[in-house]
Amino acid sequence: MVRHKPQTPAPEPALPDRIVEHFSVPSQLLRQTHSIRLDASYFNPAVAHVLETLRHSGMKLETLGAITSRVFIPPRFKRIYVQPEYGVPFLQGSHVVHFQPADLKYLSRKAHTRLERWIINSGWILITCSGTVGRVAICPPEWDQWAASQHILRIIPNDSACPVGYLYSFLASPLGHVQLTNRIYGAVVDELTEEQARSVLVPLPINEQQRAIVAEIDREAREAVTTRSKASGLLSSAVGAVGHLMKANPS
Repeated sequence: MVRHKPQTPAPEPALPDRIVEHFSVPSQLLRQTHSIRLDASYFNPAVAHVLETLRHSGMKLETLGAITSRVFIPPRFKRIYVQPEYGVPFLQGSHVVHFQPADLKYLSRKAHTRLERWIINSGWILITCSGTVGRVAICPPEWDQWAASQHILRIIPNDSACPVGYLYSFLASPLGHVQLTNRIYGAVVDELTEEQARSVLVPLPINEQQRAIVAEIDREAREAVTTRSKASGLLSSAVGAVGHLMKANPS
């Protein structure tokens, strides 16, 4: 009879050290919160630091809702997809920061009543408002009249109150992003509402020096959108030329 020695179990691999973000807040702050929020991220000291920075910026603070034409999220709806020639390109939240959105689906023009509720226009600011909240983009010309999901919040800018390029740059900066992500809610999936987005504070210039800097930020952001659109068009042209090359040189 052959006897087998019991094998010694292999030691479990050491887990890497995990750095958990943590902070302390006074209990009085929790009691003063009208919404009785108990999620820790709502009381992140980074938000207080951002608000303090804005208050000491020497600029006028206005809410996002006060300086834009409209801030809204379209309703949920049942999607019916069709072949590209019969539909409208449909942006998902993950597409917002893509140079060229991949795996696009197309919404039926005939099957959806009042499809215009989900249509976006060039120059609007788009913000992901569900799941990964706070990704910001300016709708480029090539996305004009596309449809977009309810997971993307729309901001229709008012250039006379706040230039769109500057507004986009602020919302994409840590000063804007912290405010957007601090307002999220949801036990399973993070969400940002229209009302919460409208309450974001935006600094506006009050003197010539500040106005000049804001104008330069606005110019650079607009130029970035234009350059991105040109690059996207050139890439599409190059990809399409490959197909023409194959047709022009049959085997």
